[in-house]
Amino acid sequence: MSLSRKQYWIACLFLLPAFAIFGMFFFYPFLQSIYYSFTEWNGIKAPRYIGFDNYRYLFQDVQMLDGMKNTLKMVVFGLVVQNPLALLLAVLLNRKFRTRGFLRTSFYLPVIISLVVTSVVWGEILKFDGFANGILTHIIGEARLQDWLGTVYTSFPTIILLTQWQAIGYCAMIYLAGLQAIPTDIYEAADIEGAKGFALFRHVTFPMLMPSVTIVLFLTIVGALRLFDLPFLLTNGGPGSSSYTLFLAVYNAAFKNQSYGYATAGSIVLTLFIIIVTVIQLGITRRREVEL
Repeated sequence: MSLSRKQYWIACLFLLPAFAIFGMFFFYPFLQSIYYSFTEWNGIKAPRYIGFDNYRYLFQDVQMLDGMKNTLKMVVFGLVVQNPLALLLAVLLNRKFRTRGFLRTSFYLPVIISLVVTSVVWGEILKFDGFANGILTHIIGEARLQDWLGTVYTSFPTIILLTQWQAIGYCAMIYLAGLQAIPTDIYEAADIEGAKGFALFRHVTFPMLMPSVTIVLFLTIVGALRLFDLPFLLTNGGPGSSSYTLFLAVYNAAFKNQSYGYATAGSIVLTLFIIIVTVIQLGITRRREVEL
């Protein structure tokens, strides 16, 4: 046996414990959950096989359907609004000015704050007799005040806007790192060719920034599809199911209604949806990346 082959098998032996632990806590539960998704199971009694009934009911359940709709709204908002704003913010913060370091820290600071703390603080600010309405009373009058988290029409849009408080700064820092990784000699060559303003950004900066775009879009889509914390802590999906997300609907089906088989079916659909969407997104954006 050659030395390289011997080293290969020794490395495999060292990796076996890690693979065994990973398989025990990931692969086995995942395969088991596939089986449970075809059963009626409350977590205590033995699961009873019911075929595809759970999957059929997923597309009839109002809470699941509302969760799917709201989750898709969050994805679209992230792609159409959040990412362009984050990119614009990164471009502005990449310029040289006196308070640049302070502003970079300020925009990133919300990322390190716990979502539980964020939910408690914003919940107090946005309740009907909270700080926000206290200010708006003097601007639009008391008759036009809204219970931002307590009405069907404003609860989920408010939650979407609250997610941007953290998400835009986080995405902007990734874009900023990508901007700073672009070699300066490329800009010097573009300047010699006469590229200025938006043309410079379109034909030079943005193509070179595509690896960062790939990362940010991936994080945005997955984060939107997994949105759970803020709706759960602020509204618990209410009023009604107006602020439900798919992740929250799966959680409530399992831990509130004790329908673990049904919740498992919903989680598998969510997982497959995340995989399909991210594979498509990564395939589209990676084809447009430019080697530095």
